Amino acid sequence: MLSGNALRSDEIPDGNLSLDEKVLTYIPRNGAPQQISLVDSVGASAESCTLVVSFMPVTGGGGWGCSKLRRELVVSRFLCHNPTQASGWAEALWRVMNGMAPDGAAPPLKRWLILINPVSGPGNAVKIFGQVRPVLAANRVALTELVTTHAGHATEIAAGIELADVDGIVCVGGDGLLYELVNGLMARPDAGAAVAQLRLGVLPGGSANSLCTSLVKAAGEPIGPMSSAYLLCRGSPQPLDLLSVAQPERPVSYGFLSLEWAMASDLDLGSEHLRWMGDARFDVYALWRILTLRQYPGSLRLRPKGSQEWLTMEGPFIGLWALNTRWLTSTAQLGPRAEFDDGCLDLMIVRNAGRMSLLLTFLDLESGQHADASCVEYIKVEEFELCPLPRTEADPGMVAIDGELVAFATTRVSVLPSKLTLLGGRARGDSDSDGPSRKRHCAGPQSASQASVTLEPAPDL
Repeated sequence: MLSGNALRSDEIPDGNLSLDEKVLTYIPRNGAPQQISLVDSVGASAESCTLVVSFMPVTGGGGWGCSKLRRELVVSRFLCHNPTQASGWAEALWRVMNGMAPDGAAPPLKRWLILINPVSGPGNAVKIFGQVRPVLAANRVALTELVTTHAGHATEIAAGIELADVDGIVCVGGDGLLYELVNGLMARPDAGAAVAQLRLGVLPGGSANSLCTSLVKAAGEPIGPMSSAYLLCRGSPQPLDLLSVAQPERPVSYGFLSLEWAMASDLDLGSEHLRWMGDARFDVYALWRILTLRQYPGSLRLRPKGSQEWLTMEGPFIGLWALNTRWLTSTAQLGPRAEFDDGCLDLMIVRNAGRMSLLLTFLDLESGQHADASCVEYIKVEEFELCPLPRTEADPGMVAIDGELVAFATTRVSVLPSKLTLLGGRARGDSDSDGPSRKRHCAGPQSASQASVTLEPAPDL
């Protein structure tokens, strides 16, 4: 008979298994009870008479000699009396993990297209996906993998996607790969249906990985590919505003991350030759640009949040960032007040600043306190229009959307609220505002062949 809030309980050859809405508890005939948190769990399956449970505890970070916090994939196996008992447990556990009754309907199959850019950032995208593929496989995701071969390939792929065959697309690379994909989807005749149906995800394979970092930080997760894979599998859908970008005599394009101009685009596009450095390239190039400080002529018209009136700012400008997410890199929180789906962009404008004040401001990027600096104007807007003028004839400057170069021309940006839906929001069942609430261990990854793995001692039963 089940006791308390237990949803299922069974004797197995070497002990007892019980399941409630939060944990799977194993009570061996000899030894201490052990538990696996369902919030950490990513998969359940049966191999003949064996129940296989895949989960991703947070490890490390325990003090001197310990590595930084990270998620690790651990597989625990429990011998059952027969294949029927093993498969029954696997299906019950899988349903409860997905918020369903243990004997209810099965969760729908996930069908994801994986796009991999092998030359993004330091060139590690293929290797990174190899590391996280077992997580997605454990989560019963049907995968179709495509490696891009040239610039614009993701846009071409988006045009030919059959919506009946896929419900999610995950980009393994930098933010530019998702930029191509989004513009390809928005160019389809059925763009509205495509972006309404498809869930979009990201795994970090580029230099900055801004969207990926913003998602992981918002969920309170450790930075790293395994955390991103965990959130893809266990996270809630996250609405994301889309940026509509209009320039004279050019088709409308779309972004999801940012517009950059002046010093901002210099740091992003001007540091391309340092891609091998990863996100450290931005710090190095920022120091160089502060030492060789420039000013850029132009004007800016903007409509603040909640207002119908337009305001005008005249240059010269030092830097302009229009931000849809908070983090540029894991140490640069450029838009500390930005939200994924607030229907606004956060404008960060620098017009008057000396080298020392600018350097001190940049040192506050991780904390977000730079937004309160005297040399920074930080404004939430619903739309704006940038009218850049050439800095010099030989070097007029650059305008970038999501880190991609666009025409140096008058650029009007408006927000399409919650137009996209992302995979990888906060993990379902994790209500801790500071991130994962599980016990963290200063230990290396545990063997996938262990009979069971202790995360937390079970209460006395």
